[in-house]
Amino acid sequence: MRHWSFGSGTFRKIFLSYTAILIIPIIVFSTLNVQRNIMEERQKLHEKHVSDANRIAAVVDNKLSELKNIAKMISIESWLRKMMQNTDVYDDEFDLLKMLEIRRNFENSINSTNVLSFGTVIFPDKQQMLSTWGTFSEDHFFSNIAIFDGDTRQMMLQSALREQQYFKVMAPATVNLWGSSKRVIPVLQSLEVVNHPRAVLALFIDSDYFSEYMRRFGSVESKDILITTHGTPIFKQSRNPDNGVQENQQTYELVVPSQESSLQYKISYFDNSVIGINNLFSSLLAIMISIAFGMLSAFLLAKVSYRPLGTLLHKLSAGIRYEEGNNSPVSGSEYNYIEESFDRLLSENQVLQQSMQDYEKAAKSNLFLQLLKGYFADDQHMNGLKKFGIGYTEEMHYCTMLISFHAIRDFSDLDKIRKIEMMTMVIIEKVMSRHRLDYELFEVTNADKALILSSTNRFGEDGMMEQIAAGVTEEIEHTCGFQPFVLYGTMEKGLVGISKSYYTANESLQYTLFSREHLRVAPEETIPSIVDYYYPTDWEVQLINNLKIGNLDTSMQILYEISAENGKRNLSEASTIKLVSLLMETLLRVLHELNLDTGIYAKQFANRAKGKNTEEMWGYVFEVGTLLCERNRYSNTSSTIEAGSQLLQYVNQNYTSADVSLKQLAEIFQMSVSKASKLFKEVTGINFYDYLCRLRIEMAKELLREKKCGIDDIARRVGYENVYSFKRAFTRYEGIKPDEYMESAG
Repeated sequence: MRHWSFGSGTFRKIFLSYTAILIIPIIVFSTLNVQRNIMEERQKLHEKHVSDANRIAAVVDNKLSELKNIAKMISIESWLRKMMQNTDVYDDEFDLLKMLEIRRNFENSINSTNVLSFGTVIFPDKQQMLSTWGTFSEDHFFSNIAIFDGDTRQMMLQSALREQQYFKVMAPATVNLWGSSKRVIPVLQSLEVVNHPRAVLALFIDSDYFSEYMRRFGSVESKDILITTHGTPIFKQSRNPDNGVQENQQTYELVVPSQESSLQYKISYFDNSVIGINNLFSSLLAIMISIAFGMLSAFLLAKVSYRPLGTLLHKLSAGIRYEEGNNSPVSGSEYNYIEESFDRLLSENQVLQQSMQDYEKAAKSNLFLQLLKGYFADDQHMNGLKKFGIGYTEEMHYCTMLISFHAIRDFSDLDKIRKIEMMTMVIIEKVMSRHRLDYELFEVTNADKALILSSTNRFGEDGMMEQIAAGVTEEIEHTCGFQPFVLYGTMEKGLVGISKSYYTANESLQYTLFSREHLRVAPEETIPSIVDYYYPTDWEVQLINNLKIGNLDTSMQILYEISAENGKRNLSEASTIKLVSLLMETLLRVLHELNLDTGIYAKQFANRAKGKNTEEMWGYVFEVGTLLCERNRYSNTSSTIEAGSQLLQYVNQNYTSADVSLKQLAEIFQMSVSKASKLFKEVTGINFYDYLCRLRIEMAKELLREKKCGIDDIARRVGYENVYSFKRAFTRYEGIKPDEYMESAG
């Protein structure tokens, strides 16, 4: 019975909770529903008016487009170009029949628009005008045929003479045409794309025609339609309010710019949206029905929700309702058990959180180790930095510092070691806050601790790093009783600079440890020489991996960083040659692992190495690295590699033959010329003829250096049919002529 009482109380609480959750939104929704309907009604009406205004604008724009087309058709007529000339050469061509034809076509174009009263072509330089009635002088036309007031006439003529008129709509004017007074809207269009056109088309829109056009195709919903140009009204149409619409009813205005000209359409509409309460009773009825339906839904939801909870509470109460040795029920025991379960989950969650923190710490430490070894960032690596909140960028400055505890002789006292590590963290925080530098502290294998100092501004000048190293050393010695080794590298910019600074600090640390262990070495014992060039093993591994997958950008970045860093060290010529040779060996090893021919590249590098020109050697390393990446990018199937390698092998063995060509390769290997060209480029990274020419030019350079035969003989021996083709190819690839190369080689 206790269980049923408990269950009934819980069910009632659930039912009341669902009732409140459902009823309150219903009441709020019903209150806002009328307002929402009003807003929707207003929005729909506004959208309808906007659509109607855009349609009116489109109707007028379509008619303006027709007027523009008249100018386009006339501007391409040959008779217009001839009449624009300030010469009488073409006067004989314009006889009576020709002029009648021109006027008839002009009249058809004007009548086709249904809104024009008349039109004319003005020739400002000749002071003549061509109309459907004939050709007249300006004075005669405007004095006897189309008589405007003086200001309007002067304005039209000045607009035609002054500058190009793309499509100028002028203010309405009154014209006395053949004795009849009309209201027209002048439109000027230059028929020549120059600042001072020699022909201008003047079209005159008949206001009555245009009003009739707007009455037919305008709007029945708008109150007023006003068309202006540069603020000047050129047309206005008003509509009397319908029955049921009051004279003083509120209106609002929509402004639509023309897409065809400088016109602007202002259309005003009646605001017909009103707030009605006619459906108040139906709304109240709907609210009551919704409340009843909500309570029924709340009851059903409470039943469904309580079923698993009731089952759970029944099972829990059966197990722990009574305390051990006591048959009386324990008040709230079910919830106590649930609380204990949550306590257990929280404890497990804390363990999980600690595991996640340990994972993040290990992952961050791994990222920092990658930075030390040479972090050539791609999008994935940059995302990894952002994921763990490491805000390093290529624009920041970095310096790496190593802290070694090798001075401690006894590492068996773990408590002492932990104390030293904790004090080191406190001391580092204290020293770095004093110098206002961001830092990351983590463990490394070749030292005990590593520090990456970072800043958006350049730092390390004025002995700052010496002060930091000395401060850390003194604090640790004073606190822990021994003097650690604190070494720092150079200050570098960019993520790769972290690796450069690290290897500089590591070299100093290794030399310090070596010197410490050999203080008592006999004077005659020699210390091994230290390699002076910069080519870390970690960088070599990254270079090999990126070359194999064809990652050109990262491969070139690694080579560039190696070149730049060694350039700062002012290496001797012998050390530079040794470094470049090691890089070339790396590239050849990758070529060999990919089952690609290495002979031609080794031979060409050896030729450059003989001259001891380090710039050419560096350039060839970059060239081979590029070709290797491009080749891997295209050579993605074993069949392609096999077929392309056969083509390459044949060319390497027969390039001195003048008959070698893509057509010959296609015939020998039974494939099309296009397929042979594509396979060859996929394997070599360059097209067939460039590769063939390079082989021939390299052999020609060797023969030219030997000076044992003439240029004509060398041309034939390397595969050219005539010496002219040889000289042209040699000059294109080497930049100098063969005889000049022979002289410079001596």
